[in-house]
This record gives sequence, structure tokens and C-alpha cells, in this order.
Amino acid sequence: MADVPVSSAPAAASAAPAVAAAPVMATPKLPEGTRLYECMWLVDANSGREDYNKIVAALKEIIEKGGGSWINGDKWEERRLAYPIKKKKRGLYVISHFSAVTEAVTKIDRQARLSDIVMRHMITVDEDGLATTPPVRTIDDDDFGGGFGGGGGGGGERRFFGGGGGRDRN
Repeated sequence: MADVPVSSAPAAASAAPAVAAAPVMATPKLPEGTRLYECMWLVDANSGREDYNKIVAALKEIIEKGGGSWINGDKWEERRLAYPIKKKKRGLYVISHFSAVTEAVTKIDRQARLSDIVMRHMITVDEDGLATTPPVRTIDDDDFGGGFGGGGGGGGERRFFGGGGGRDRN
């Protein structure tokens, strides 16, 4: 029986490379009674393109005026909106983290609703750390085709045009 050379490379190396984990910043030590929150902001895309730093400063002001402490903010992406909001058709998504006492969140929510810059926002308790990575896959506006369901036919109907409607033509 002949000796078969054994590969020194591990078997797992030939498999597809693993996706790198998203960078997660260490959660800061928070004072007693303070929680970590994450907020998704939707702002006017034109304002974001013109002066992004001004937008971030305005969002930071909303947080601090409401009684919270700004931690970080990250631009996600600009998207076409499904329907106009405040007469705008495109929006810029910004995700941020802040710390605040529970009572301050209602004040921050009110400040955001009164703001001219914020079109929509959503505040949630952040339980998974300070990750601000973008979505896994960005879906382009063109991915949806001409209408609901990617275009073509209405509701899966099958229509035949120009024929005899099933009659035999001899």
C-alpha cells in the first residue's frame, strides 16, 4: 500500500470564507437609572447632501435639549420614500445612539416631532451594543420594477390578446 501525502491545510479552509462580524463598540458605563437608546432618524435628503454636519448638529441638539447625552451617529443611506412625507420624495436615514433617563425619552420624542429637520424618527432601547453597521443588502429602487410585484400582469392573471378567444379558426 502506497503512502498518501496528507495535506497540512485544515479542511475548513476550503469552505467559503465566513462573513466578518460587525464592529461593535464597547458599551459605555452608564450612571444608575440611565439607559442606552438607539434612534433611527429620517431627514430630508437634500439637506443631508448640502450640509450633513449641520443635520448631525441639529439631531445632537434635539437629544441634548431633551435631557439625553449624544454618543454617536452614522449616516446609513439615502432612499426614495414610498410616499411623500412633508412634500419630500427622498429621505436620508441616520442612526444614532444616546443615553438618557427614561423620563427624558418623552421630551426627546417631543423635540423631534417639533423639529423642521426630522421627517420621521423611531427611538428604541439598545440592547445589542453600539453597532451602527448598514443593512446587509441595499435594495435599489430599480429592484421593484414598474409597479407592485415587479411589474407585468395584474395579480397573476393570464390574458391572451389577438386570438380567437379559444375558437378554432379553420
